[in-house]
Amino acid sequence: MHFKTSVEYGMRAVLYLAEKGSTCSSREVAEEMSIPRDYLIQLAQLLRNAGIIHARPGKNGGYSLAKDASEISILDVLNALQNDRAHSEHKEAKGNKVDHGRASDLLQDIADACSLVEREIEEYVTSITVQMIVDRMHDKTSDDASSIRSTQA
Repeated sequence: MHFKTSVEYGMRAVLYLAEKGSTCSSREVAEEMSIPRDYLIQLAQLLRNAGIIHARPGKNGGYSLAKDASEISILDVLNALQNDRAHSEHKEAKGNKVDHGRASDLLQDIADACSLVEREIEEYVTSITVQMIVDRMHDKTSDDASSIRSTQA
């Protein structure tokens, strides 16, 4: 599975803010996370509208998480970054059944199976928080450091 660029960049920004734990300028986030600054500003607006980050304007302004990283699910971030017309239309149509007058039972079964897969993925991604990802990054760093120490011994 490969995320579209907006999702990957937005996720980088959120994880960076979670890791830093303080207000960071758009310039800092853009440079450290290799995100074009103008694009970061657009993504930050989506994340702010979703209540994921705070944006403080001004010379000493910047971005910070709006709530604790353990309270932000990865699905929250994904939904915020997919906040476009196509995603909204998809959400509205998701609950609609296939018109039996025009569709076979097989088509309905396949549509139901696709809905089930989507619900299962959403349930799983909801269970993963930004803090869990940050913790995993730290565990990986510890594992890497341990393996380096063991090869040097």
